[in-house]
Amino acid sequence: MPGQVALTIDPAALADLVAEIPRGAVLVTGSNGKGTTCRMLSQVMRTAGLHPIVNQEGSNQRSGLATAMVAHSAATGHLPADRQAIGLFEVDEGSMPEILRHIRRPKALVFTNIFRDQLDRYLEPAYTKMLLERAMQTLPEGTALVLNADDPRIACLASGLTNPRIYYGMDDTDPGRDSADPTSDCPRCPRCDGELSYTCVYYAHLGHWRCEGCGLARPQPQVRATKVDLMGPSSAHLQVVTPTAESVLEIPLPGLYNAYNALAAVAAAEECELPDSSFSAIERITAGSLRMEKVEVAGHDVYLALAKNSNGYTEVLRAVLGDRKPKRVLLGLNDFPGKQPDTSWIWDVDFASLTGLVTAPVVCGNRAADLAVRLKYAGWLEAGPDADLVVEPDPVRAFQLALARTSPGQPLWVVSTSVVLGQVRDWLRHQGYVKEVWREQRGSARWLA
Repeated sequence: MPGQVALTIDPAALADLVAEIPRGAVLVTGSNGKGTTCRMLSQVMRTAGLHPIVNQEGSNQRSGLATAMVAHSAATGHLPADRQAIGLFEVDEGSMPEILRHIRRPKALVFTNIFRDQLDRYLEPAYTKMLLERAMQTLPEGTALVLNADDPRIACLASGLTNPRIYYGMDDTDPGRDSADPTSDCPRCPRCDGELSYTCVYYAHLGHWRCEGCGLARPQPQVRATKVDLMGPSSAHLQVVTPTAESVLEIPLPGLYNAYNALAAVAAAEECELPDSSFSAIERITAGSLRMEKVEVAGHDVYLALAKNSNGYTEVLRAVLGDRKPKRVLLGLNDFPGKQPDTSWIWDVDFASLTGLVTAPVVCGNRAADLAVRLKYAGWLEAGPDADLVVEPDPVRAFQLALARTSPGQPLWVVSTSVVLGQVRDWLRHQGYVKEVWREQRGSARWLA
């Protein structure tokens, strides 16, 4: 709301305030992972002595960025003098064209991935890629592009531009697979539209790719994970090589997708010429709101994890259940009537490979019945007496039920789309277990500073 008010009074407010940031602005975008990448990169920047201005509440469209700038400005309507200030903004991929009309000379653009997401807004991934490439045509030549080499859509983004590029990606093939991932949406060659072949697939369409038709292939990343160990549902161990250093990072977040987020943050830090010694700050990151956020409730560790599309849902579940040990999980699914009524993407989630790993699952949300049908066809209802599935559309009642069915001292994971998680978190806030998101984020920022 503060940003909307400011832009109503002065439509140039965002552009003018960002132009006052001494060290420019870094924009982070993509389908998944942009918020966590920003949290990691902000830690690194602070450790390096910079003072990042961040849209910490996760409001990643124009008004959200304006709110962040207004919050950091003085009563004069200008930013306080601070030579160490740098902008770091999470940007909704669909809003990037509008944002680049206001932030005309960003220091760097960081791209995480492009997946099929929010079909009512973005249609197919090719449309998202087109939006980004069209917006990038106005970039000054000095803006660096930080690109995921393992995502063919990202690696070849706006290939005609002469902007400096730094690539990041996985070199360790042990966490990957030889065959296609069932969640892949089968990208075509960015150059000739031919079929891509893979020697290693990490998840979805991310991996070591090549087009046999025209010879286009994955670029060699300058920032590489040479060793990746996934340490169950809590953390990951990375050995990262950059052009100037080799680092070992213990990331307190699970899953391959968070390993990619860490690589993106390191690559952006490398482009910003931050000291190698600051990379270890990633190890001190705490989970963002609803991004594997940990809450202690009645003697249980409860983890809240947002899963907003088929790839995100799959990777969160793989991160939680990757050790193949059965766990208690509350799954949620909602739509936005009249806005985002399509939830057919749940049929692309890889539930089948996780059959038997969720004991007595509870499903909730206004599309809970659809989710239950999906789990039936994935074999979850045939995995023995512990597969007693309960459908409870009301998220709060479902959460209370799932918690009651969890053994004393054992954790509960809540994996869901946004509305369900929001309702559960609101209930937890009213019960005193968590604070409002903006209060937690601001408190974290003060502590980090």
